[in-house]
Amino acid sequence: MKKIILIISILSVFAVACGNKATGPAAGSKPLTTNVPSDDKTVKDGTPLASWNGNQSIKVNASVAGNEAAAAQDGYNLLERLYSTTWYQSEEEYDDGRLETEETFIFFDPSSEMVQREYVDGIPDDKDDFSALEFIGDITIPNAQDSQNRNACIVRNIEQDGKGVDTEYEGYYLYDETTLYIVDGDTEQEVRDILTAIIANPAQYDAEYRFILSTEPLN
Repeated sequence: MKKIILIISILSVFAVACGNKATGPAAGSKPLTTNVPSDDKTVKDGTPLASWNGNQSIKVNASVAGNEAAAAQDGYNLLERLYSTTWYQSEEEYDDGRLETEETFIFFDPSSEMVQREYVDGIPDDKDDFSALEFIGDITIPNAQDSQNRNACIVRNIEQDGKGVDTEYEGYYLYDETTLYIVDGDTEQEVRDILTAIIANPAQYDAEYRFILSTEPLN
C-alpha cells in the first residue's frame, strides 16, 4: 500500500508540472519546471519559476544562506538540489521517410524520486517510468569555485515495474542553473568516465546528453 501511495503521489506532482495534463501536453504547451535549482552547494532551496527573472535566480538573503550553510557543513549534494525540477531534451529523426520529433521530460521530486516521460510528435510514447534514486558520490569538477564544486554526482537508479526491479547508474552535471547533463549506464565506472569527459568538454556532448530546464511553453 505504501508503494502504491508513493507512485500516485509522484504521478500527481508530475501531472501538475505538466500543466495538469497527465496524458500529454496540450497544443502550445509542455511540462514546465516548478523550481530553478541552486548551483551553490551551500544553498539547498532553488527559486520558484514564478520568481525567476529568466537569467539568474533571485538569491536568498544572507541570513537564510548562512543558516543553510551551517546546516550542511560540506554543502548539499546535487541530487538534493534538483528537487521539483523538470528537464527537457528534443531530437528529430526520420522514421520510414517521415520526420519525427522525439521529446524526453525528466522530473525530480523532493524525495529523490524521478519520473521520465517521452513524446513522439507531441503524443505520449508508452508509459511513464518511475525510479528511486540513491546518491553514491560527487564527481570532481576541476577548477570549480568552492561553492560550485558539488555540481556533479553519480546515483543509483532503481526502476520498478510489473516485471521486477531494474538497477542502473546515472550521472548528473549541472553546468548552470538551466543546463543539466544526464548520463546513464550499466556500471558506476562507465557513467563516471563519460561524465568526467563531459565536464572537461561539455559542448562536445550536447547532442546526446544535454537537457534544458523546462521554463517556457512550446511555440
